[in-house]
Parts: sequence; C-alpha cells; structure tokens
Amino acid sequence: MYTEYILKTAPKVLSQVDRDRHSKNYGDCDRNHWHLKVRDFSSAILQQTGLTIALLYTVDFPGNVFYGKEEVKEWAEGTVHYWKSIQLRDGSFNEYYPNEHGFPPTAFSLYAMCEVYKRLGMKDAGIAAAFRKTAKYLTTHIEEKAYNQELASITALYSAYTVLEEEWILDGLHRKLDRILKLQSAEGWFSEYGGADIGYLSVSLDMLAEYYWMSRDKKVLEPLHRVVDFLQYFVHPDTSVGGEYASRNTVYFLPNGLQVMSLLGNEAAEAMRQLLYADSTKAFYFLDAVDDRYWSHYLLHSFLRAVEKAGGETGRESAGYELPFAHDQERFFREAGLLSLTRGNIYMIIGASKGGVCRVFDGREECFSDYGYRVKLGEGKAAATNWQSADYQIEYEPGRIRISGNMNLVKQKVATPIMLSGLRVVSAVVGNKIIGMLKRLIILVDKKTDIQFERMISIDRDKLVIEDLVRSPEKVNLECADSFSLRHVASGKFFSLTDIGRHSRAAYPGIDQIRIQRTFDLREGRIEEKVV
Repeated sequence: MYTEYILKTAPKVLSQVDRDRHSKNYGDCDRNHWHLKVRDFSSAILQQTGLTIALLYTVDFPGNVFYGKEEVKEWAEGTVHYWKSIQLRDGSFNEYYPNEHGFPPTAFSLYAMCEVYKRLGMKDAGIAAAFRKTAKYLTTHIEEKAYNQELASITALYSAYTVLEEEWILDGLHRKLDRILKLQSAEGWFSEYGGADIGYLSVSLDMLAEYYWMSRDKKVLEPLHRVVDFLQYFVHPDTSVGGEYASRNTVYFLPNGLQVMSLLGNEAAEAMRQLLYADSTKAFYFLDAVDDRYWSHYLLHSFLRAVEKAGGETGRESAGYELPFAHDQERFFREAGLLSLTRGNIYMIIGASKGGVCRVFDGREECFSDYGYRVKLGEGKAAATNWQSADYQIEYEPGRIRISGNMNLVKQKVATPIMLSGLRVVSAVVGNKIIGMLKRLIILVDKKTDIQFERMISIDRDKLVIEDLVRSPEKVNLECADSFSLRHVASGKFFSLTDIGRHSRAAYPGIDQIRIQRTFDLREGRIEEKVV
C-alpha cells in the first residue's frame, strides 16, 4: 500500500543530503546550503531526513534496495552528527533565518534524531548531551498557535527520555501533554492559527499516535479517536483531503497516525487509510504535488513508520465502514465553522469560518467550487472574504447557512535585500522574540476593511444556491477568488486540480453594492449566475 510511493520518492529525498563522507557538510540535509549554496545556513528541520534514511536501512519491505546497506547506515548517522554541529547554545535550531531559535525545527528534529540514535544503536556522549540541551529547551517553551508543533515536542521529549532515561524529561512532557489535551476542541481538532486545518491535524494525529505507540499512555486514546472522528468528514471521494476551507489550506495527509489507529481497531481510520493510500501510482495522486522540502520534512518518514507498523504491504480488509461522503449526512462543526454534507451522490464541504468557501463533489469527481471574493486595493494590497476569522457572524440550520462580516485586508510581502538584512540584524539582537511579530505580519493578519459581505448558501437534493451581497463605501473592482489563499502557509499552495476550471472567474468592476446569485444544478451539473 505504501511501498511503491516510498520507493518512488526516496531517491529525491536522498538527493537533498550531503552523502560525501569527506565533505565539511557531511550529513547536512539542506541541499540549498551544502550544494547550491544559495543559503548561508542549514535549515535544521530538514534533518528529519535522517530518520527517513535510518528507516530505509532498518525496515525490510519488498523492493527496499536500501535495507541493511552499510552506506545507508553511515548516511543516517552522519545526519545526527551534523544536527549536533548546528545546534544553538540554548539547544534550539534555525529553520528560516540565522538566530531564529525556531520551535518547529527544534521539536521535529529532536524527535527524528533520537529515533535515528536508538534505531542504529548509536553510543555517543556528545550527542546525548545535545539531546539533553534540546529537551531542556522544549520543556521550558510552548508553541501557542500551531498545536501540531506542540504535540511534536511532546513526542520528541518522550523519544529523548527513552535515550536519556532522566525523569525531569517526563515531568516536563506531562505538563505539556495535560495542557494541550485540555485545549483540544470538543469536536476533536487541535487549533492551527485560530481554526481547524486538515493537513496539519494529520501531523498532530501522527505525533500523538506515535507518542502512544512508544509510551502506551492510555490517556491519549480517547483524544486520538476524537481526532479521527473529526477528520473523516473532510476526506473527499476523489481521494483528496483538505484545502482552502480549513484554517491553513493544506492538502496533504500523513499516514502513520491512521496506521496506528487502524491497528487499534478504529474503523474510520482504516477506511481512510485504504482510500488515501491504496492507489498512489494513479495520475494526479493527491501527494504528487508536495514539494521536496516536505518529503524531506515529515512526510516520507511517516510513510516508513506506517510500513514498519503494518509489516510491509499487509493490512486488514475494510469491514465495510462508510466514510461520511458515502452516505447521507449533515454535520455542522460549530467551533470549527465547517459543514460536511452528503445528499445522494452529492458531497460538499462549506468553510463558514473562511467566509463560506465551498467545494462540491458528484460521485468521485469535484464538480464545483467557490472561494468567495477579492478586491485589489492598490499595489500589493488586497481584501478577501476567504480569510480565517472568528469575527464572522454565522447562522446555521439544516440545509442553510449564512455568513456575514467584513473583508480582511492583506498586504503581500516580497523579500528584498534590505528586508532580509534587517531581519538578520534584529534576530541577532533579540533572537526568537521576533517570531511573534513576524507571525502577526505574515500569518495572523487581522485588519478588517469597511467592505462588508453577506453570503447565504441553501442546499437541497436538486440544487445549491449561493446568494451574495457585497457593500463598499467606495467603488471597487470585485472579482471571484481562486484557490490561492492570501494567508501565508509554508506547506500550502501545492498544485491541485481545483486550481483549474472548477470555479467562477467573473469580475464586477466599479461597484459599491452588488447582489449576486449563483445556482448550481446538482442533477445536470449546470451553473447559472446572475446579478440580482
């Protein structure tokens, strides 16, 4: 189920690693640094590739030409030694710029390096001391906005504990774990910058499931099952997931968490696992567009950990469990602002917290999508309705949902020599204190315009009707938005078939008030659009 895709992807990931044992950068997993030399530091989050290499060496499955090869083992060991060499004094690491002291590279890389160390039977007091320093950093720092990162720190700390066997690590780990489990939504999701996101929730599932697999800590079982129960409503019948309707727009999904939950008897997890990973060789497979950085990141070692747990290609047959897209259902997740609905062959998702973004599927194919509106407001500025916002007013009743609010203003940032030089100077002085400011400028933008919108979506078995009202105190050029979000997400904007031909590209120049009605005939697949 997983192995063909692993073997197709592994050579690309190995190419990112400096495998020359005579090189000064031996074990560096950032090709932009050691080979292309377009970056003057190494992005430590990519050292996770070491775990991928170690698993290729230790996990025997059909076609694995890397299994048991001494060179492969040495490459994996090299990544750990290089990781130690780029550690900052406080135990943290950089990802995007020098002196960043970033939380994600620190958490994810510690987990990966500890696992390499254990799996290869490494013994090195210097590396163990580096693990200890990073573990101390993670026990005293918390990621407040992106919960997948905080869960990764918990799994990393447990892996470090299995190496160091020091009780203070467990104490710090459990403080973090107790805190974040209390923050899990009653609907099952962990927050990602103010809302529920599908791809990043799969990372949270992966890390929390891996923690359970190592620790057998039963207090995380019920939270894990709640994550799966939520996620199943956003797996699409065309074997894709997520997208613009969720908080961070991600369209990938890690398999290891589903593999663990399937082995624990969760039928929804097994159904999702079989749907998403059974046919990875087909054209436009949903993970084909993921860039090499994220395969070097956590994707490929998640596949390999899933294979390790499944025993190669083996996996139990589905017991006939039907995912929500396969049977009539309507469920509104009020906290997440997400509606999942199936009527006959029609399945749709509406992101109310994203201004009413919607995607519609007829059988196995997506047939319609709507991403709201944009208004260009000068060079590099735009207003959008499809912005994650807790300020939208949302009214829901079965078959109907209304969203209203103000369009959000976003200034698009372009990297310049002056900006990057300034960033380095400031980060050298204040370290990771700058991270919060950068997030507010690039990700957590919350600046409302005075352009108001109201969207009413009505659904029955025959048609979907979207009625929009937009008001502006000044005349603006309104246009239908496409699938490219203005919100910055590093693992976003991967190509998807939704990028082409399935949404309106209509424009309405010079308007201060407009009513637009868009009707999609669910039986005939016909769209009618009119200005009322």
